[in-house]
Amino acid sequence: MRLLRAERPPERPEDAAIWWATRRQIDPARFAEDADFLVWLEDEENARAWHEIDWRVEGIGAFATMPEVRAMRQAALAKAQQARRPTRGRWFLGAAIAASLVLAFTGIVSRVGSSVAPTDIAEVENVRRYATAVGERRDVMLPDGSRVALNTASLVEVDYGAPARREVRLLQGQAMFHVAHNENRPFIVRAGNRQITALGTAFDVRLDTNGQVKVLLVEGRVRVDPVARAGLARILPNLARTDLSPGQQLVAPAAGEAAVSSGDVERDTAWNRGILIFRDDSVSDAVREVNRYSTVQLVVDDPRVGALKVSGVFPTADRKDFLAAIEALYPVESKPESAGTVRLLWRAGAERN
Repeated sequence: MRLLRAERPPERPEDAAIWWATRRQIDPARFAEDADFLVWLEDEENARAWHEIDWRVEGIGAFATMPEVRAMRQAALAKAQQARRPTRGRWFLGAAIAASLVLAFTGIVSRVGSSVAPTDIAEVENVRRYATAVGERRDVMLPDGSRVALNTASLVEVDYGAPARREVRLLQGQAMFHVAHNENRPFIVRAGNRQITALGTAFDVRLDTNGQVKVLLVEGRVRVDPVARAGLARILPNLARTDLSPGQQLVAPAAGEAAVSSGDVERDTAWNRGILIFRDDSVSDAVREVNRYSTVQLVVDDPRVGALKVSGVFPTADRKDFLAAIEALYPVESKPESAGTVRLLWRAGAERN
């Protein structure tokens, strides 16, 4: 906890790398614009420590799926909910989660051997970071003419340092890619446990907090490979490789087999137009999606409320239309709470079936 309260990173490069990595997870938008990090990274020892941490955890998505990390985050959230005063509660929530992340990063560093080499220092200059805050959407034009649209609370690192490839790492959130064609320099996106390769195409990649990766192909063709191959796929990579056609989506959980199915392009890319589309979704599922775009979280405790169905088109920037629709269609009322949440309750006196 003392490490997190410090306004400046520790002197020791390894400790400072953990400090910066934790800040990246807690507030990616602020981290992406932090000039102090770039100054710190100019030092060779600092850069080595940073890239060793970043390489080992293979991005925040893979890191967050580790069972011990999930357990620590859940414990931190439980403790935060016990805070009584709203202002202190908000600080306590951030500090508790941050403390769990520092412990997790420290555990990773102590567990992983020194066989993994850090990225060459020369590549540091070629890496650019782009991020969005909660509820924000951002369009980025890359040097080759490719375009990246970032959804809410997302973070990417763009590395064009290698002459034979273009690489983007989606560390959290969701991004839509429109790739400029260059058959001599493949465009590669790493997200969680998957690597997506394209020459010229448009596709959407989403990395959920549970480590699940979803790839939706809008046009063109992409190849999806696991980051770490297992079994015979180590010898025959094609066994684990998946080629998608337009309209198809691949869903790969953090653990288990990936599955390919027909996607809903209009719905799953609607965020890029500032809207959410629900088609007979449960209120519980819809609330989870709405919550991605706001710091004020909707809460559903009653399973009867959660099981209700909702359809419609709603703006990502304002949850009021969503709440108005639910309250108009069903005997449900929303109750604002002091802890920055709004609870959906079965309306008092309404008959439950």
